[in-house]
Amino acid sequence: MRGYIEALAFAGVFLVFINGEYGWILIYSILAAVAASVVIYVISRKHFTVSCSGFSGVYAIGDMVTAELKFTGHGFCLLPFITINGSFMGQRFTARCSVIGRSGTVRITLKALECGLNKLYIDEIILRDFLGLINYSSPERPEQCAAAVLPRIADYTGPEVPHSLFPSDDDEEVEQSLLSGGMPGYEHRDYVPGDSPHRINYKLSTKKHSLLVRKDESTAAESTDIILEPGADGSCAEQALALAKQIIANGGSARVVFGKDSFTASSPAAADRLREWLAFRDLHAAGGQEPSQAQRSASLSHTVVTISKEGITVE
Repeated sequence: MRGYIEALAFAGVFLVFINGEYGWILIYSILAAVAASVVIYVISRKHFTVSCSGFSGVYAIGDMVTAELKFTGHGFCLLPFITINGSFMGQRFTARCSVIGRSGTVRITLKALECGLNKLYIDEIILRDFLGLINYSSPERPEQCAAAVLPRIADYTGPEVPHSLFPSDDDEEVEQSLLSGGMPGYEHRDYVPGDSPHRINYKLSTKKHSLLVRKDESTAAESTDIILEPGADGSCAEQALALAKQIIANGGSARVVFGKDSFTASSPAAADRLREWLAFRDLHAAGGQEPSQAQRSASLSHTVVTISKEGITVE
């Protein structure tokens, strides 16, 4: 655009020498256009807001996910050239729109490549006037929005994890608990379809004439801790889910720890909820993802599995 203006200015100067009246008209027109473009831009550049929307529910890897950025003008606002640079779904993007009237909308559609909470990051919003004379990086940013992507169902490929120790059917303390004033023991509940056969207490079930399973999640010593280290990626989350499902299938209980958050699963239904829980973890969040000291201390009596990009270790 600057080239066109320079060419017109040169033509105006040339016409001044040939025909002064028309030459000066052309020069004044160019100056008026530049002044109008700059004034409109200066008035408009702070009279807009941007918001983000377009997400619904959770997504699977391979789904096309659309984020919608809406620029809304307030008062007098004419912004013909808006360029947005950022990243979404782990991919860079550049989008363009304008605010001529009351609003302008840009849609960003990308394929989900990795599980977890995929946030939309806006690096810069560049505004230009009608003639392209001024570039301005606006500080305006939308509230951060994100799309949750479910981990794939994968096979566990790490080292073997020893099974948690469970009380045998001969344990006499099964009918007592600390809640009833007895010695420490294991509480039970009725069997529901999907429970692992390994958790059925057959001896007690015979006495009670009803299938009973151990409430293993009430006993911390029986849980296997799976810790996702800072910097873990989508494949790490998928391995955590695969290992948790394997432990549950063998009658155990798994607690997945990510940063200050944790989720314990001891049944197939809980494993499904664990999958959704992992979909809402921001795996790429910078800092603050180290497990708390309390979580570290609580893991001392457990089998601890640490998953990171470097590999899987079992303690």
